[in-house]
Formats: sequence, structure tokens, C-alpha cells
Amino acid sequence: MASPVVMSARAAPSVKSNSTGSGSTEYQNAATQVYLEKLDTTLAQNYLWALLGVVALVFLYTVIIRLNAHVRHLASMSNEGALRYFSKSTPTISALKSNVLYSPILYYRRAREIRFSRHVNLGTLPTRFQSTFIVLLVITNVFASTWNVPWSDPQLEVLPILRNRTGTLSVANLIPIVVLSSVKNPLIYLLDISYDSFSLMHRWLGRLAVLQAIAHTICYVITTVHQKGWQDIKVSLRTEPFLAAGLVATIAVTVMLIHTPKLFRSLSYEFFHHLHVVLAVFTMAFLWRHLALKSLPQRYLLLGAAVIWASSRAFRFATLLYRSIGKESCKVKIQSLPGGAVKVSFTPPRPWTHRPGQSLYLTIPSIGLWTAHPFSVAWSEVEESLSRASTLRSVDEKEIKVRNKEIDLEVPGKQVISLIVKRHSGFTRKLWERAEKSSTALTVNAFIEGPYGTERSLSSYGTVMLFASGVGITHQLPYVRELVEGYRQGTVATKRITLVWVMPTTECLEWVRGWMQDVLSMEGRREVLKILLFITRGGLNQSIRSPSDMVQISRGRPNVHALMWDEVQQKMGCLGVSVCAGGGLADEVRRVSRVMLDRGANLDLIEEGFGW
Repeated sequence: MASPVVMSARAAPSVKSNSTGSGSTEYQNAATQVYLEKLDTTLAQNYLWALLGVVALVFLYTVIIRLNAHVRHLASMSNEGALRYFSKSTPTISALKSNVLYSPILYYRRAREIRFSRHVNLGTLPTRFQSTFIVLLVITNVFASTWNVPWSDPQLEVLPILRNRTGTLSVANLIPIVVLSSVKNPLIYLLDISYDSFSLMHRWLGRLAVLQAIAHTICYVITTVHQKGWQDIKVSLRTEPFLAAGLVATIAVTVMLIHTPKLFRSLSYEFFHHLHVVLAVFTMAFLWRHLALKSLPQRYLLLGAAVIWASSRAFRFATLLYRSIGKESCKVKIQSLPGGAVKVSFTPPRPWTHRPGQSLYLTIPSIGLWTAHPFSVAWSEVEESLSRASTLRSVDEKEIKVRNKEIDLEVPGKQVISLIVKRHSGFTRKLWERAEKSSTALTVNAFIEGPYGTERSLSSYGTVMLFASGVGITHQLPYVRELVEGYRQGTVATKRITLVWVMPTTECLEWVRGWMQDVLSMEGRREVLKILLFITRGGLNQSIRSPSDMVQISRGRPNVHALMWDEVQQKMGCLGVSVCAGGGLADEVRRVSRVMLDRGANLDLIEEGFGW
């Protein structure tokens, strides 16, 4: 049932009065104003409750998916019949995944960035499901902004109502905006949605809030100019702090709208991030002054957004201190690697139970000052000796032939977490240059913050395919180790694992040489694991050898369709496909996944993106 406050405009006290008494007219006008204020507040509250309802529905869907995966996991661990049963999907579920959940807006392009030149980057495209949600979000905000507005009344009576409505909804939108902006957003785990997707929603909600704030300001300006002229606005801005504070807040959010497109974000992320935070603080401070000077009820919505934002920042800072300071401060060791990469390793001051899919934020004051940058955790292990000879070879010398290399390791008996950082621009380039200039490994003070990321379990899939390009291997390698270990212990349903790694040159093998050796030496990996390496820019004189069926090295790019179709025909349970790669490979994996779904395969696609 609708709220009694949200009634038809005809039921509200009329703005016009047939009474000749001025007192009666003032009473009618005051009653109308109270009704409209209650209506604005109720609409904002109902809008937030509606968003919370969407969260509840998605959470219910996530719970069902997790329960289904758990049942599939238990049923498929030692039952060949269950594997064959779960290899096929119902036509309805397959169509939903193929045409809605995994489908780009048009054709096949989604992860590949739209570029007009090297420096003109317009970002990526959302999926159809994301686009549908965005469209519904826009429609809801437009409807809430215009519903029950008496458009038939004179313009100067409509504009104040529209001004108050858009202003209220703009403030209400700040609550979901700050929730979605935080990497510590609890909805990431509860809804099993990546931070990349929440960032997309954050940007669109921000655009709506800014447009509503601009509409709020324009309605006031039009009304005032029509009644009193431009001179009165100039005088009011000088004499009324209420109006001046509101104008500053509107200007701040407008600047945020202008500088947030990927075109500007890609030029300098650090500059964008710092400016964005400063503008957010300015907006909240002046908006609070704007609302508090007249004790407007919208200030409670703003207070809620400010408390959430401040709590998130405080929690992240506390996490950084907790992870970085223990009996000893955190120090990282930086080593230069071939192919324009750097290995960063450290012993965390506090215990860290690493799980695949985790990432962390790294701050190195001597290189990047206070800026924090996210990286996937490539490997975690407990060292047994101070140093050892690390040789990239399998247990069987017939698999991979490489040269020996001595690597200094950490204190014995302590956990070592390692990252692989690819050189780009800004912080990563400075990090690489420092490592290149040093003849030995550098040890510097650092701060770490985490773990973050969506930790998806792949243990319920009978067949797992992991696609990576370049440094994306750091996301997939921990899954390989976990699944092979689970296969040996009989705790996972996985019977087939295929790792596809696309790299420009064989130099990239040096990034994970020791870790790959550890995986190849694991018991049971011959029965379950196949590694396919593809070299896209190998020189003509470069010898590339494929010594066994379990580790194959090829030139060129993979035929994703042939690889996935081969796995689908094996009918070894539900197929889990994970991709952490550049836009071209990620889009191809998505396209082929949809083709396999249309052919009746039971398939889940997991794309790991690090967009911002």
C-alpha cells in the first residue's frame, strides 16, 4: 500500500484559494509546502528502500547459485554420473546467460577499450545486464524527479517544486554512491560482484546525482531571474551563505562530472584520484552548510553518506596500519625481471591466509609517496631456507629446458607473498626504473593494505579453463595450485584443468619460473593439468619447443573456439571459464563461451577486470 503522504496532487492542499481572507491563503500555501516537503522526503526514502530491495533480490540469487555450486561440488567429487549430469544445462538458463548476463550490448566487443588514438581512451562497454540496470536506474530517477509535479500550473509554481525534488534526490543518491565507491564495500562479497562492476554503477549514479544538482540550481536561477532579475542573484550570493554554499557544492560536483570520463582518468590516475577526493570533501562540506543553515531534513541523508564515506576511509587506514606494522615494519624486496616487469616480495608483519583471487594495495613512499596501487597476489609460500638454486625445470627434465638462476629468498619459516608488476606509466614505471638501476635486489619500506578482491571458488567445476595474457597469469596461477592440490587430496570436483597463457615473448616465462616449477612438481598434476603457452611476438630465429603433451608451447594466438569445444565434448562436469586478460582475448573468450552455451554446455564465465 502506498504511503498516505504520497497522494494525488489533487488531494493535496491547493496552492490557489477561493477564500478572500489573506490568512486562509497563507494557511493553504503553508499546508501545501509541508505536503510537498513530506512528499520529497518520502520519495527519497522509498527510492533508497527500492535500491535495498534490489540488493536483497541479487543476494537471494547469489545464495541460490552458491547452494547449487555446493551441491554440485559434493555430488561430483567421486561420481562420474554426476559429472555427466552437470555437463549440460537447461535451455532457459543457457539462454539467460548467453543473451543477458554474459552478452555485450552489441556484437562481441566488451572489454576492448574504445580508442581513437594512444591518448584518447573512452573506456569499455557494459554488458546487456549492466546496461539494463543502468537504464532502469535512469528511468527511476527521472520518474521520481517528475512524479506528481503539477505541470499544468504556471511555470513559477512548478519550478520550486522541481527544484526541491531534484535537490532531495541528488542528496539521496550520495548514499549508494559512497557505498559503491569503496573497495571495502561488503556487497562485493555478499553479492559476488566484482569491484569493477560496482565502480561502473558508482559512476552512473554519480552522473545522475550531478545532473539532479544542476537541475536544482537551474530551477532556482530561472525563478529568481524571472521575479527579481540577475542583480538579485548577485546580491544574494554575497549576503546569503545558504545560497553561496549551495552554489559551491554544485560547482564542485560539476567539475567531478567533467573530469571523470575515462578520457581524462587515463591521462593521470593519481591526479584524477586526488582531485576526486578533494572535490568530494568540498561537496560534502559545503552541501552540509547549505542544508544546515535552514535545518532542511535532507541533511540527515547527507550525514548518512558522510558517515559511510568517513568510516570506509578510516577502516582502510586501520587495515593499512594493521597489515603493515607488527613486530617489525613491512619491507618489500624489488627485483627486475625480463620483459619490463618487476617482482615485489615481502614477509607480511601479520599472518595472512592467502586465497586465490586476492589482491592488495601497495604503497612505497620512497617511489610513489602516499599513493596506493592494486596488484594481484601472484604467489604465497613459506620459505624453508635462506637461499636456494631456483631452476625452471619440471620434475621430469623432458618437460622444459632452461638455464639455472640463483635467487635470494626470505627468512626461513616465514610466509613470503609475491607480486609481479608490469611496467606501464606513473608508479609502475618508476618502480621498474629503480629496479633496473640497481645491480642487486632493492629492499625498501612499504605499506600494504588488503586482502581485497572477489574470492571465487572453482572447486565445484568438473572442468576448469583458465585464460591469461601477460601479467594476468598472476591471477590464475594460485587457482592452478589450489585445484591440483585439491585433486590430489580428493576435495574438489575438478578432473580437468587447462591453463592458457598468451604472452608476447618467452621472456615472460621468467616471471613465474620458480612457481611454475612448483606446480609441475606437484603430485597428481599429470592426470589433471594441461598448460598451453602461446608466444605472439616470438622472433623468427627463436627456438620454441613443445616437449610434452602436458606443457605445449606454440607461436601465435590460441584458437579459443577449438580449445573450449574440445573440453565441452569431454563432458567432465560443469565448465568453469575464468579469464584475466587484455580486451581482445577476454572478448574472444566471452564470445566462444556464449557459443558453447547455445550448444547446451553448462558453463560459467568469470571475468576478472581491474578497471577504474
